[in-house]
Amino acid sequence: MSLARGLAFAALALVVSTPALAQPQPQRDPFNGQFGVIELAPPPAEAAHLAKLMGDALAALLPHRPGVLDVYVISASLWGDPVFEREASQAEEILRAHFGAEGRSIVLSAGGQGARRYPAATPSNIAAAIGQVGALADPTEDLVVLFITSHGQSDGAAAIREHNRVGAVLRPTHLRDLLRQANIRNRVVIVSACFSGAFMAPLIDDNTIVLTAAAPDRSSFGCQPQRDWTFFGDAYFNRAMREGGALIGAFDDAKRQIEIWEREQNLSPPSNPQRHVGAHAAEMVRQAERAAR
Repeated sequence: MSLARGLAFAALALVVSTPALAQPQPQRDPFNGQFGVIELAPPPAEAAHLAKLMGDALAALLPHRPGVLDVYVISASLWGDPVFEREASQAEEILRAHFGAEGRSIVLSAGGQGARRYPAATPSNIAAAIGQVGALADPTEDLVVLFITSHGQSDGAAAIREHNRVGAVLRPTHLRDLLRQANIRNRVVIVSACFSGAFMAPLIDDNTIVLTAAAPDRSSFGCQPQRDWTFFGDAYFNRAMREGGALIGAFDDAKRQIEIWEREQNLSPPSNPQRHVGAHAAEMVRQAERAAR
Protein backbone atom coordinates (compact mmCIF):
# COMPACT_ATOMS: atom_id res chain seq x y z
CA MET A 1 0.00 0.00 0.00
CA SER A 2 1.36 3.46 -0.89
CA LEU A 3 2.04 6.05 1.81
CA ALA A 4 -0.74 8.31 0.50
CA ARG A 5 -3.30 5.49 0.56
CA GLY A 6 -2.12 4.44 4.00
CA LEU A 7 -2.65 7.95 5.35
CA ALA A 8 -6.05 8.13 3.69
CA PHE A 9 -7.22 4.90 5.30
CA ALA A 10 -5.88 6.06 8.67
CA ALA A 11 -7.85 9.26 8.34
CA LEU A 12 -10.96 7.32 7.35
CA ALA A 13 -10.63 5.18 10.46
CA LEU A 14 -10.61 8.34 12.53
CA VAL A 15 -13.67 9.68 10.70
CA VAL A 16 -15.82 6.60 11.23
CA SER A 17 -14.74 5.74 14.75
CA THR A 18 -13.99 8.96 16.67
CA PRO A 19 -16.87 10.57 18.60
CA ALA A 20 -17.76 14.15 17.70
CA LEU A 21 -15.64 16.67 19.60
CA ALA A 22 -16.51 20.31 20.24
CA GLN A 23 -13.07 21.29 18.95
CA PRO A 24 -11.72 18.68 16.52
CA GLN A 25 -7.95 18.46 16.66
CA PRO A 26 -5.92 18.71 13.45
CA GLN A 27 -4.99 15.34 11.99
CA ARG A 28 -2.20 14.45 9.63
CA ASP A 29 -3.17 15.73 6.17
CA PRO A 30 -3.26 13.03 3.46
CA PHE A 31 -3.89 15.69 0.79
CA ASN A 32 -0.76 17.82 1.35
CA GLY A 33 -2.76 21.02 1.73
CA GLN A 34 -5.14 20.43 -1.17
CA PHE A 35 -8.93 20.46 -0.76
CA GLY A 36 -9.89 16.77 -0.59
CA VAL A 37 -12.09 14.28 1.23
CA ILE A 38 -12.14 10.82 2.76
CA GLU A 39 -15.54 9.48 1.76
CA LEU A 40 -17.48 6.21 1.89
CA ALA A 41 -20.05 5.76 -0.89
CA PRO A 42 -23.66 5.84 0.36
CA PRO A 43 -26.12 3.07 -0.60
CA PRO A 44 -27.23 3.35 -4.24
CA ALA A 45 -30.67 4.84 -3.55
CA GLU A 46 -29.23 7.44 -1.20
CA ALA A 47 -26.42 8.23 -3.65
CA ALA A 48 -28.97 8.81 -6.41
CA HIS A 49 -31.06 11.01 -4.11
CA LEU A 50 -28.06 13.11 -3.11
CA ALA A 51 -26.96 13.48 -6.73
CA LYS A 52 -30.47 14.63 -7.71
CA LEU A 53 -30.59 17.14 -4.85
CA MET A 54 -27.33 18.69 -6.03
CA GLY A 55 -28.27 18.69 -9.70
CA ASP A 56 -31.65 20.26 -9.00
CA ALA A 57 -30.13 22.89 -6.69
CA LEU A 58 -27.56 23.98 -9.27
CA ALA A 59 -30.08 23.97 -12.11
CA ALA A 60 -32.48 26.16 -10.11
CA LEU A 61 -30.00 29.03 -9.75
CA LEU A 62 -30.99 31.99 -11.90
CA PRO A 63 -28.53 33.88 -14.09
CA HIS A 64 -27.34 37.44 -13.65
CA ARG A 65 -29.60 40.23 -14.92
CA PRO A 66 -27.56 42.78 -16.90
CA GLY A 67 -27.52 46.17 -15.22
CA VAL A 68 -28.83 44.78 -11.92
CA LEU A 69 -26.86 44.13 -8.72
CA ASP A 70 -27.88 40.53 -8.08
CA VAL A 71 -26.98 38.82 -4.79
CA TYR A 72 -26.17 35.09 -4.64
CA VAL A 73 -26.22 33.18 -1.33
CA ILE A 74 -24.41 29.94 -0.48
CA SER A 75 -25.11 28.61 3.02
CA ALA A 76 -23.34 25.44 4.18
CA SER A 77 -23.40 23.35 7.35
CA LEU A 78 -20.24 21.25 7.30
CA TRP A 79 -20.74 19.02 10.38
CA GLY A 80 -23.55 16.50 10.78
CA ASP A 81 -24.95 17.67 14.13
CA PRO A 82 -28.49 19.07 13.82
CA VAL A 83 -27.60 22.53 15.16
CA PHE A 84 -25.48 23.26 12.10
CA GLU A 85 -28.12 22.28 9.53
CA ARG A 86 -30.74 24.28 11.44
CA GLU A 87 -28.41 27.27 11.47
CA ALA A 88 -27.46 27.05 7.79
CA SER A 89 -31.04 26.62 6.57
CA GLN A 90 -32.43 29.44 8.74
CA ALA A 91 -29.55 31.77 7.88
CA GLU A 92 -30.19 31.15 4.17
CA GLU A 93 -33.83 32.12 4.60
CA ILE A 94 -32.88 35.34 6.39
CA LEU A 95 -30.15 36.28 3.89
CA ARG A 96 -32.35 35.44 0.90
CA ALA A 97 -35.15 37.70 2.18
CA HIS A 98 -32.73 40.43 3.26
CA PHE A 99 -31.12 40.73 -0.18
CA GLY A 100 -34.02 39.72 -2.41
CA ALA A 101 -32.02 36.70 -3.55
CA GLU A 102 -34.95 34.44 -4.43
CA GLY A 103 -33.79 31.91 -7.00
CA ARG A 104 -30.16 32.75 -6.36
CA SER A 105 -29.42 30.82 -3.16
CA ILE A 106 -28.33 27.30 -2.29
CA VAL A 107 -28.00 25.30 0.94
CA LEU A 108 -25.47 22.50 1.42
CA SER A 109 -25.54 20.29 4.51
CA ALA A 110 -23.71 17.42 6.17
CA GLY A 111 -27.12 16.23 7.38
CA GLY A 112 -28.27 15.78 10.93
CA GLN A 113 -32.06 16.09 10.88
CA GLY A 114 -33.27 12.79 9.44
CA ALA A 115 -34.23 12.58 5.75
CA ARG A 116 -31.87 14.53 3.53
CA ARG A 117 -33.40 17.76 2.24
CA TYR A 118 -30.25 19.48 1.01
CA PRO A 119 -27.27 18.49 -1.15
CA ALA A 120 -24.32 17.09 0.79
CA ALA A 121 -21.64 19.53 1.92
CA THR A 122 -18.75 17.58 0.41
CA PRO A 123 -15.68 19.31 -1.04
CA SER A 124 -16.85 18.50 -4.57
CA ASN A 125 -20.29 20.01 -3.94
CA ILE A 126 -18.82 23.07 -2.23
CA ALA A 127 -16.58 23.59 -5.26
CA ALA A 128 -19.52 22.99 -7.63
CA ALA A 129 -21.78 25.48 -5.84
CA ILE A 130 -19.07 28.13 -5.90
CA GLY A 131 -18.29 27.28 -9.52
CA GLN A 132 -21.92 27.51 -10.65
CA VAL A 133 -22.46 30.80 -8.87
CA GLY A 134 -19.24 32.11 -10.39
CA ALA A 135 -20.43 31.09 -13.85
CA LEU A 136 -23.85 32.76 -13.43
CA ALA A 137 -22.88 35.93 -11.57
CA ASP A 138 -21.33 38.99 -13.15
CA PRO A 139 -17.92 39.45 -11.48
CA THR A 140 -18.18 43.24 -11.45
CA GLU A 141 -21.91 43.86 -10.88
CA ASP A 142 -22.95 41.07 -8.49
CA LEU A 143 -22.34 40.18 -4.84
CA VAL A 144 -21.90 36.68 -3.39
CA VAL A 145 -22.69 35.97 0.27
CA LEU A 146 -21.18 32.75 1.66
CA PHE A 147 -22.07 31.45 5.13
CA ILE A 148 -20.30 28.47 6.72
CA THR A 149 -21.16 26.87 10.05
CA SER A 150 -19.28 23.96 11.66
CA HIS A 151 -16.83 23.00 14.35
CA GLY A 152 -13.45 24.63 13.92
CA GLN A 153 -9.98 23.19 14.45
CA SER A 154 -7.21 24.94 16.36
CA ASP A 155 -5.25 25.34 13.10
CA GLY A 156 -8.08 27.47 11.69
CA ALA A 157 -9.70 24.87 9.41
CA ALA A 158 -13.46 24.35 9.38
CA ALA A 159 -14.15 20.65 9.89
CA ILE A 160 -16.31 18.74 7.38
CA ARG A 161 -17.92 15.61 8.78
CA GLU A 162 -20.94 13.61 7.76
CA HIS A 163 -21.29 11.01 10.50
CA ASN A 164 -19.55 7.71 9.64
CA ARG A 165 -19.25 8.63 5.96
CA VAL A 166 -17.33 11.83 5.11
CA GLY A 167 -14.31 13.51 6.67
CA ALA A 168 -12.44 16.57 5.37
CA VAL A 169 -11.48 20.14 6.27
CA LEU A 170 -12.02 23.50 4.60
CA ARG A 171 -8.98 25.66 5.22
CA PRO A 172 -9.06 29.44 4.78
CA THR A 173 -6.66 29.13 1.85
CA HIS A 174 -8.95 26.54 0.23
CA LEU A 175 -11.83 29.01 0.30
CA ARG A 176 -9.64 31.84 -0.97
CA ASP A 177 -8.50 29.70 -3.90
CA LEU A 178 -12.01 28.46 -4.75
CA LEU A 179 -13.40 31.99 -4.87
CA ARG A 180 -10.46 33.18 -6.95
CA GLN A 181 -10.77 30.28 -9.41
CA ALA A 182 -14.51 30.97 -9.78
CA ASN A 183 -13.79 34.68 -10.43
CA ILE A 184 -16.01 35.71 -7.50
CA ARG A 185 -14.62 39.13 -6.64
CA ASN A 186 -17.29 40.89 -4.59
CA ARG A 187 -18.13 38.76 -1.60
CA VAL A 188 -19.26 38.53 2.00
CA VAL A 189 -17.82 35.56 3.90
CA ILE A 190 -19.42 34.70 7.27
CA VAL A 191 -17.95 31.84 9.31
CA SER A 192 -19.48 30.47 12.51
CA ALA A 193 -16.90 28.14 14.07
CA CYS A 194 -14.22 28.01 16.73
CA PHE A 195 -10.98 29.72 15.64
CA SER A 196 -12.79 31.11 12.59
CA GLY A 197 -10.82 34.36 12.73
CA ALA A 198 -8.21 32.41 10.76
CA PHE A 199 -10.39 33.03 7.67
CA MET A 200 -9.72 36.74 7.94
CA ALA A 201 -6.15 37.19 6.65
CA PRO A 202 -6.33 35.12 3.41
CA LEU A 203 -9.51 36.89 2.26
CA ILE A 204 -8.93 40.53 3.20
CA ASP A 205 -9.21 43.01 0.34
CA ASP A 206 -11.33 46.00 -0.68
CA ASN A 207 -13.94 43.78 -2.34
CA THR A 208 -14.52 41.48 0.63
CA ILE A 209 -16.33 41.54 3.96
CA VAL A 210 -15.33 38.81 6.43
CA LEU A 211 -17.33 38.21 9.62
CA THR A 212 -16.28 35.46 12.03
CA ALA A 213 -17.67 34.03 15.25
CA ALA A 214 -14.28 34.00 17.01
CA ALA A 215 -10.73 35.25 16.92
CA PRO A 216 -8.10 32.96 15.36
CA ASP A 217 -7.06 31.70 18.82
CA ARG A 218 -10.49 31.55 20.49
CA SER A 219 -13.37 29.09 20.72
CA SER A 220 -16.94 30.10 19.99
CA PHE A 221 -19.91 28.77 21.93
CA GLY A 222 -23.38 27.29 21.63
CA CYS A 223 -22.73 24.39 19.23
CA GLN A 224 -24.52 21.69 21.25
CA PRO A 225 -26.51 19.41 18.89
CA GLN A 226 -29.88 20.14 20.51
CA ARG A 227 -29.70 23.92 19.99
CA ASP A 228 -31.39 25.75 17.12
CA TRP A 229 -28.48 28.17 16.72
CA THR A 230 -24.91 28.66 17.86
CA PHE A 231 -24.30 31.79 19.96
CA PHE A 232 -23.05 33.63 16.89
CA GLY A 233 -25.88 32.52 14.60
CA ASP A 234 -28.48 33.35 17.23
CA ALA A 235 -27.09 36.81 17.96
CA TYR A 236 -26.31 37.74 14.36
CA PHE A 237 -28.98 36.14 12.17
CA ASN A 238 -31.83 35.25 14.51
CA ARG A 239 -31.79 38.52 16.44
CA ALA A 240 -29.87 41.38 14.83
CA MET A 241 -30.65 40.66 11.16
CA ARG A 242 -34.10 39.15 11.66
CA GLU A 243 -35.08 42.29 13.54
CA GLY A 244 -34.16 44.45 10.56
CA GLY A 245 -30.48 45.18 11.11
CA ALA A 246 -28.18 45.91 8.18
CA LEU A 247 -25.61 43.21 7.42
CA ILE A 248 -22.62 45.20 8.70
CA GLY A 249 -24.28 46.94 11.64
CA ALA A 250 -25.88 43.68 12.78
CA PHE A 251 -22.41 42.29 13.45
CA ASP A 252 -21.69 44.96 16.07
CA ASP A 253 -25.07 44.33 17.73
CA ALA A 254 -24.42 40.59 17.71
CA LYS A 255 -20.95 40.98 19.20
CA ARG A 256 -22.36 42.95 22.13
CA GLN A 257 -25.05 40.30 22.71
CA ILE A 258 -22.49 37.48 22.61
CA GLU A 259 -20.33 39.29 25.17
CA ILE A 260 -23.35 39.49 27.50
CA TRP A 261 -24.14 35.78 27.14
CA GLU A 262 -20.51 34.79 27.72
CA ARG A 263 -20.30 36.88 30.90
CA GLU A 264 -23.62 35.56 32.20
CA GLN A 265 -22.52 31.94 31.66
CA ASN A 266 -18.91 32.45 32.81
CA LEU A 267 -17.53 31.31 29.46
CA SER A 268 -13.86 32.12 29.15
CA PRO A 269 -11.87 33.21 27.31
CA PRO A 270 -14.41 35.25 25.34
CA SER A 271 -14.82 34.35 21.68
CA ASN A 272 -14.06 37.88 20.43
CA PRO A 273 -15.83 37.82 17.02
CA GLN A 274 -13.86 39.49 14.24
CA ARG A 275 -14.74 41.58 11.20
CA HIS A 276 -13.08 43.06 8.13
CA VAL A 277 -15.11 45.40 5.95
CA GLY A 278 -13.70 46.23 2.53
CA ALA A 279 -14.92 49.63 1.35
CA HIS A 280 -16.10 48.50 -2.09
CA ALA A 281 -17.88 45.44 -0.70
CA ALA A 282 -19.57 47.61 1.94
CA GLU A 283 -20.92 49.94 -0.72
CA MET A 284 -22.26 46.99 -2.73
CA VAL A 285 -23.96 45.61 0.38
CA ARG A 286 -25.62 48.97 1.05
CA GLN A 287 -26.81 49.19 -2.57
CA ALA A 288 -28.20 45.66 -2.45
CA GLU A 289 -29.98 46.34 0.85
CA ARG A 290 -31.56 49.54 -0.53
CA ALA A 291 -32.74 47.69 -3.64
CA ALA A 292 -34.21 44.83 -1.58
CA ARG A 293 -36.17 47.26 0.59
